[in-house]
Amino acid sequence: MQNYYVVKISNFKDLPSFGDVEDLAMTQFGATGIEDFSIDEEQVDEILGERSYSGADLPQSVVDEVEETVLSDSATQKAFYFKTIEDAQTFKTFLESKKIESTLDEKEVKDWNEEWKKSYAPILVTDELEIIPAWNKDDYNSRAKNQVYIYPGMGFGTGNHETTFLCLKLLFDTNFNFKNVTCMDFGCGSGILGLALRNIQKDSLIDLYDIDQGALDNCKQNVELNEISEVGIRYQLPEHKTEFLKSYDIVFANILKNVLEFEADCILSLLKPKGSLIVSGLLNGQQDDIIEIYTKKLETLEFKKVLIQGDWVALLFENDK
Repeated sequence: MQNYYVVKISNFKDLPSFGDVEDLAMTQFGATGIEDFSIDEEQVDEILGERSYSGADLPQSVVDEVEETVLSDSATQKAFYFKTIEDAQTFKTFLESKKIESTLDEKEVKDWNEEWKKSYAPILVTDELEIIPAWNKDDYNSRAKNQVYIYPGMGFGTGNHETTFLCLKLLFDTNFNFKNVTCMDFGCGSGILGLALRNIQKDSLIDLYDIDQGALDNCKQNVELNEISEVGIRYQLPEHKTEFLKSYDIVFANILKNVLEFEADCILSLLKPKGSLIVSGLLNGQQDDIIEIYTKKLETLEFKKVLIQGDWVALLFENDK
């Protein structure tokens, strides 16, 4: 596959009459594009350092720090793109003649749609369950008894993330035989957790709840992909909370810690006597707070098991009432 070439200048804001150089790059040296930028991924990594954040938990102070760097270094770098090494090298030589320092890098032209797909691979949860990307549906020999096919919509959950995988592992540690089970997937994303249960037991009643209509649209797409009947599946937004069942056999809540704390009363109210609650979205070290909060709010709730993978944690509770 043909490569492309990038000539990058890091200090061009200090150069006089740089507009003329830009015009020459396009009109005489064959540049196909020019990009301004003030902060790159390496600089962001340097700002974050060893700090670890998840989604909406990124502190405002860190956001402000990144923005301050952008503003203070506004448009300090510029990249010129070329189709051929000859054009790129000729332009770089021209810059050197003007005493302008630059770098020349060769980049591979990629099919970004295919590159994106490489991020998702089949995930064997147990001998009972495997999560398979949609594009592998027709040409992949599953290693498990049951399969869930997932099309990742806007990163709503594919099984590749540790929290989803851990929740699915804990599903097989619950007390249920999966017959006539009622399930609430609270913060369902792609619906992968509820749909996994539904694929194992077709007569399960599944409620898929999320605050994002886009997530529910992705759920519907995955229901169709798995050729699952929509009978017994409900898609719920916050305005539908009054339509929740009084209680469920299994409740999934794979969301961030602050949301787990905020929604604790609601989540716990959904749990049947002898019901199972599977909680994740927690970084390692956050589990003790959630265990304490949840068991204090519901005295009959008993913490049963923790699974840890990488930086992430999932918890299994059972309501012993």
